[in-house]
Amino acid sequence: KRLLKAIIFSQCFITSTSFATTGGGQSIELLGYEHKEKKLFLFRHFEDASGRLPQLYYYQFNNTNKAPALIEVKSLYINPQTKQIDYYLDHKQFDREIAKIQKRLTPLIEVKDLAPAINITNQTAVQVPTWYDEHESQDQYNYLYQVKSNGFSSAVQQATAYRPELHIAQKFRIPKQNKILVTVEYFGIPIETGYNIEDPVLLTPNKASRR
Repeated sequence: KRLLKAIIFSQCFITSTSFATTGGGQSIELLGYEHKEKKLFLFRHFEDASGRLPQLYYYQFNNTNKAPALIEVKSLYINPQTKQIDYYLDHKQFDREIAKIQKRLTPLIEVKDLAPAINITNQTAVQVPTWYDEHESQDQYNYLYQVKSNGFSSAVQQATAYRPELHIAQKFRIPKQNKILVTVEYFGIPIETGYNIEDPVLLTPNKASRR
């Protein structure tokens, strides 16, 4: 426990050394669906002052025998000089590559009539050091949860929050796929005044609904 507290504090301290000018949340941008390769692309944006490029992910839907997993794209972040992954590359080249992908994408269908519910299967609360003082503590909530909606459900998800609250932020249907994509938002970054994290969650038909 002491080692865990030390790690948490050191990470928060490094992040917070520039105070309110450096922090930021994480948000999800849903880019669209590619029919030919059956891929759903999305961005995770890092809304801080680091200058980090957004992380590109995709869900692959061409394997009907396996639950789609969120796959992290690495090929667009290779530094041509070092041949290593570099998330701080020239954004102009990155933007050109993303534009090529976006030309092939169909926008998702936003649905306002859906009412997905977050079903928390496990919740624990622990005390961890605050980012500004290792001798002060704050609550940390660790969740296991599923999202369910009208015959659809997600796999079990994890979240670590610093307020006891999870909520649905975005809701979309995926074209040509009998699936739903939502995002779950929570207070997940406790430094400075605190920031929200948004995670994508894929819902697929329940087994009974597929018959």
